[in-house]
Amino acid sequence: MSNFEGDYNKYEYWLAGMFSLSGRKKIYLKTMFGDAKTLYRAKAEVLERIPVLNAREKEKVQASQSRTEEELQKSLEYCVQNGILLTSWQDKSYPERLENIYNPPYGLFYRGNLPEWQKPSVGIVGARNCTYYGKTVAEQIGERLAAAGIVVVSGMAAGIDGAAQRGALRSGGSTCSVLGCGVDICYPPGNRKLYGQLIEAGCVLSEYPPHTRPLAMNFPQRNRIISGLSDTLLVVEAKEKSGSLITADFALEQGKDVYAVPGRIFDLSSQGTNLLIRQGAGIFLNMEDFLKEMHIFRKTEEDSSQKQKISLENLERLVYSCLDLTPRSLEELLVETGLGLGVLVETLATLREMGYISEVYKNYYIRTGIF
Repeated sequence: MSNFEGDYNKYEYWLAGMFSLSGRKKIYLKTMFGDAKTLYRAKAEVLERIPVLNAREKEKVQASQSRTEEELQKSLEYCVQNGILLTSWQDKSYPERLENIYNPPYGLFYRGNLPEWQKPSVGIVGARNCTYYGKTVAEQIGERLAAAGIVVVSGMAAGIDGAAQRGALRSGGSTCSVLGCGVDICYPPGNRKLYGQLIEAGCVLSEYPPHTRPLAMNFPQRNRIISGLSDTLLVVEAKEKSGSLITADFALEQGKDVYAVPGRIFDLSSQGTNLLIRQGAGIFLNMEDFLKEMHIFRKTEEDSSQKQKISLENLERLVYSCLDLTPRSLEELLVETGLGLGVLVETLATLREMGYISEVYKNYYIRTGIF
C-alpha cells in the first residue's frame, strides 16, 4: 500500500494520475523503467524509442514531465491532508481481481479502508431513476449480502447503486464504491451522507486522480472496474440502453456470472433486466438460492419466511399475504382483506411493531425482509 511518504510515492502519484495513458501502458512503462521516478526523469530521446507509445502519447508524457518537483510535492501533501491513499500495480493491496482484466487501472486512489479482497464480492448496479420496488430490493439484497460476509461493490450513483450500499452499511458489512471522478469529490452531491459513511465504514476508490470532475466519459470506463472487482454482477433495474448493461457487458467479457432481478414487462426500468434474462443471465429470485449458486450458502437458523408463518396469527397472516414490495394503500387493503377499518389498522400496527411491514408514506405499506 502506498502511504504517500517519501519520493517514491510522489512519483507514483504522478504516474497513476497521468490522464494521457491507459492503465496497461502505464504498467508497461513501470516494467520498462523499473520505477516511476526513473520514468519522470527520462529524456525525450529515450521516450522516442518506446514502441508502445504513439506520437501524441509521447508528447503527453513529456508535457506531464514538465510538472516540477514542487508541484508533485504539493499534490502529495493535498492527499495526505485529505486522507487520500493510493494502491498501485504490484502493491500487495492492489486487487488481484483487476490484474488480468482488459486495460487494468495502474493505480487506485481511495479514501476509507480497502475491503479484504480475498472475500467473495458481488457488484450491484441499476437505474438511477429507479422505482420504489427496485430501491427496496437493492437495499435488502445489499444488506443480506454484506451480512453474509460478501463485499458489495457499486458506484454510489443515485437510485439502485446508493440503495444497495446503504443496505450493506446498515448490516455493518463491507462495501466499496467505484467513482467516475476523483475521490475528493462527492458525486452525485445528493449522496453526501452516503459518501461520508463509505469513507468512515467502507471505501470509495477511483482510477482518476483527485480534483477530476465527474465527466460523462469517465463513467463507462469506471464500470469495467466495478465488474472487475466483483465475482458476480447483479443488475436490479435497468433500461434497455443503460450504463448498467455496459457493466454487464464488461462482466461477461471478464468471464463473470451476471444475474438480473426480473421486473414487470411494462416497466421501462425493467426492460434491460428482462432482456438480460432472455439472453441467458441468471435470475435472482431469492437470497438463499443466489448464495447457493455462488457456493457461499450459510445455513441460517431458519428461513425468514418460515419464521413469519410460525409467528403470525390468522389476521396478521391475511394482511401480510396481501403485501409485497409494491406499496399498497389502506383503501386497497380494505377491499382485498374484507376487514373493517379499525381491525385492519390495528393489524397493520402490529405487523409494523413486529418488523414485518413498513409504512413507506402515509397509509401505504410494503413487506420488509422479503429476501
